Formats: sequence, structure tokens, C-alpha cells
Amino acid sequence: MTGGSKTTAMAPRTSLILALAALGACVAPAAEAAVYAMVRAEPDAITVMDPAAIETTPGSDSLRRAYSVTVQKTLTSEGPQQPGYVRTLNEYDCAQRKVRWKSFWVYSRFGDLVIHKDNVDGTWSPTPAGSEAEASTRLVCDHANKWAAVAAGSISQLVIGLMQAWDEAAQLPPLQPVKPLPPKKPAIRKTAKAPQA
Repeated sequence: MTGGSKTTAMAPRTSLILALAALGACVAPAAEAAVYAMVRAEPDAITVMDPAAIETTPGSDSLRRAYSVTVQKTLTSEGPQQPGYVRTLNEYDCAQRKVRWKSFWVYSRFGDLVIHKDNVDGTWSPTPAGSEAEASTRLVCDHANKWAAVAAGSISQLVIGLMQAWDEAAQLPPLQPVKPLPPKKPAIRKTAKAPQA
């Protein structure tokens, strides 16, 4: 992992740093590893993009497409921790500095598809300073990663490794008091009665 300048929206947290450090067990050797840019980093969610997979829209110099993958500690707001990840296809207007999402897929930690949705609204959104949209736009349009990157053999390895790190860091339930067993009573031996004459 290499560091760069921070944005206010992506300040690192201790738990995030520990989780990423734990990825070392699943990272491929340097010759085989790819470098993924982190465009969002929070204690419960990390968004990465593959700079090598950015596509230029045919017939336009300013329109580009790219996928992002957001790994989340939990997919739901209620109930126990259920990690998963979201794969999103975004379009970028580099001339206007705007972005719009095209499709997204939500997967469970085991890779089961939970939700898929396509955007029927073609509205473009601005990219406010310090936002994930601004960070991803700089990466896609300017080839500039202003914060950090992580190396892994594949996106799948990165996703699995991060989820495992979160599992290991999860707090154990509180200890339950254990009542000592009552002392054993000495066994009473029955003596055989002498036969009566």
C-alpha cells in the first residue's frame, strides 16, 4: 500500500489501516499483483478502482467509463454484520467534470447477486471537492490518484482479504460468568449385612 495526500472525505482510520495490513496474506507476489486505487476509505467501507480498466467512449475524447468496487462491512443497516460488495459502472464527462452511474450490482460476501439495477435517468451529477465522485473523476480523467493504492492479485482477492480482516477484528461477545459446579458429595458405600443365624 502506498500513501499520498489525504482528502477530508477520506481520512484514514486505525481500523482501516489494520484491515488493509491484513491483506498481506492474500496479496500475490509483486510480479503478479495489480495496483488498485482507493477513492474512498472509511472504517466500514472501501471503494477501489482499477486504473488499467478505464474505457474511453467511442467517438468522444471527454466521455469515459469505469467500474468501481465498494467493499462494505455490512450491506444492511440492521441486524448482525453481513459484509458484501457493490460493483458500479459509472460514466464520466471529463470536460464538464460530471459523473453518472449506469448500473450497479450488489453481492453477498459469498458472491451471490442480491440486487442489480440499471439507471434509466441520464442526469449528470457534479463532483464536489473532497467527495468520492471528485476522487474517481480525477483518477479517470486525469490519471491521478490523490490518496492511496493497494496491490492485490485480483479484485476478488482484495475483497475476500478485507472481509476476512473485518471478521478477525470483530469484537467477541462479552464473557458470560460461569458458575462453579457444586462440590461432589462423597459416595456412600452400602455394606452388605451379615447373614442372620
